[in-house]
Amino acid sequence: NDGRWDRSNILYRDGRILRYDKEDRDADMKHIDYGLGGLQAKAFDPYPPETPIDLAAVYQNLLSLNELAGVEMTRRFYEIGSPAGLEETRRLLSSSRTRRSHLD
Repeated sequence: NDGRWDRSNILYRDGRILRYDKEDRDADMKHIDYGLGGLQAKAFDPYPPETPIDLAAVYQNLLSLNELAGVEMTRRFYEIGSPAGLEETRRLLSSSRTRRSHLD
């Protein structure tokens, strides 16, 4: 990501997440969290049941316990949380379908 598609929030080096913070970011953070997360139920044990919690807090806690892993992706992500991002994603998916249909 390197701050291009959204603000980077992860320091990832040598296959490990060394720092994760969505609020206190610095120039060493070149990666961003996106994609699929898989968590065991015990990851939520420290938090009161039925109380909303930001997943970022869960991730930070897991990192402090050395229990947060990541996989570096080489393709960019597409956000759909804004009208511009949604439109860009629609164009990408539409052009992808068009390319596939020419191969059939």
